[in-house]
Amino acid sequence: MEKSNNYNNHNETVYNIISNFIKQEIEKREAQGVVIGMSGGIDSSLTAVLAVKALGNQQVFGLILPDSSLTPKTDTKDAIDLVKSLKIKYKVIELNKIKKQIVTSLPKNKMARANLLVRLRMSLLYYYATAMNLLVLGTGDKSEIMLGYFTKYGDGGADLFPIADLYKTEVRSLAQYLGIPVKIIDKKSSARLWKGQTAEGEIGMKYEEIDKILLHIEHNNINGFSKHTKLNENNISKVKSLLEKNEHKQNMPPICKLK
Repeated sequence: MEKSNNYNNHNETVYNIISNFIKQEIEKREAQGVVIGMSGGIDSSLTAVLAVKALGNQQVFGLILPDSSLTPKTDTKDAIDLVKSLKIKYKVIELNKIKKQIVTSLPKNKMARANLLVRLRMSLLYYYATAMNLLVLGTGDKSEIMLGYFTKYGDGGADLFPIADLYKTEVRSLAQYLGIPVKIIDKKSSARLWKGQTAEGEIGMKYEEIDKILLHIEHNNINGFSKHTKLNENNISKVKSLLEKNEHKQNMPPICKLK
């Protein structure tokens, strides 16, 4: 019982901190509310729920931006079901035709096309943000951001990142606490960059282990792993490699200083 109370108290504290953060930023920037890209996944679903709890449903707008050649219909349905249950205004824009028109005359490259899709979504989010005086609410969590598992100027482009200090495992815990549907919580995280793509599959390990390694790195030295950590050495090396490879994503592009 004590463990359950601690769990609830921790999540309640996190919820209050994030709610206050969203409210304060909206007031400070004199915005009318927020726009969120809704994918049907856990991160965007949790972000939307937090925004509605912080601002009310009139100040939250959802954009559902599937690519029918890649996005499972269940993802789009889950996103629509959630925005309807939250009673927020939303719009669905199919991106497959738009993407095809753009890439027709471009060189073929799997990753470039995948990143283009993510950046198209960012462009549409900012279009609506400007047109409606809204802030773009980023949906990245701490695990993804530390690993650099996001697209620069795509899902890495936003005005606020409410859940960016929560590891993926903490995101799941808070989502459960706030009553987000289990089918969304249990869904394999994926940016849907290509068919069958999942985050854990691409990285090569479960988020439970990823988060343990990242937590150790955050509170210790990146090279300071003890043999007593009971973590797979190959996985430690893999996470370190990702951190080093994607370090450029953590900072703005280098500026040539004249003085």
